[in-house]
Amino acid sequence: MSSKITSTGDTDLVWSEQVMTKEPTTLVVYYQGEAGYASFVAGASLVGERQPICRIFSKLHQVEPMNSLPMPTFPEWRMYEMRNLDGRRYFILRISHAYTPSPEQTKSWLYNYPVMRDVIMECSKRGVDELVYLTSHVMQNFIFDDQPQIPPNELIVYDYREPEEEVLQLTNGEVIDDLQLIVPSPTWIMCSLFNSFCTNPIRGVWLVLCGNDNTTYLNISEADRLLDFMYDIHGLEYDTVYYREMMEALRHAEHMGGNQQ
Repeated sequence: MSSKITSTGDTDLVWSEQVMTKEPTTLVVYYQGEAGYASFVAGASLVGERQPICRIFSKLHQVEPMNSLPMPTFPEWRMYEMRNLDGRRYFILRISHAYTPSPEQTKSWLYNYPVMRDVIMECSKRGVDELVYLTSHVMQNFIFDDQPQIPPNELIVYDYREPEEEVLQLTNGEVIDDLQLIVPSPTWIMCSLFNSFCTNPIRGVWLVLCGNDNTTYLNISEADRLLDFMYDIHGLEYDTVYYREMMEALRHAEHMGGNQQ
């Protein structure tokens, strides 16, 4: 398949020729390294066995100096294409590594900002006008007394562009009072930059948060809730066979003593 390489700022994007046209498109983003793997399971299940339509490289990516053979890991972020039940185009961006806050890493903005800015600007050229960021509320396990607790069968859907009355609300309608939601990078960075660097009339910027249960290796109920949301609200179907195979692989990794990232 032929490809086209575009370079913007600190980022190189290798596009398949099939997506060079511009049309209204929703960008769905997830970070695969979150604890509990809920967003990873949901995002990867939407993608299934599809091949990437864009591979994203940058000198700012956090890439290990060593690799393995005969099945080397890839150093790039990958983006996929699918259509919902109404025919609207969706790009699914899998962030395979990012700079998250930690005592050792205090410059997450410095390294996340340039690449995310470049990706948004390039996607805008292809018609992207909406962002849906799937994530787990990982902070609820660290500051328990101060953080909203999201049940496994509920979500917080936050309108990052036009928040309504500055309140947090679960999908069942319950309002969470007197609590401030802490959102770490790269989640909030992507949402904030989309507001500034998307060059098309913005349809929406949605931060979709599920709960996070640190007592289990796999947050299955939370992943299922994200998938239900993407079907009910966005009309996106997921690959049930790939979902089962991925769950089996992750359970095998758990039993082999795999560590969460």
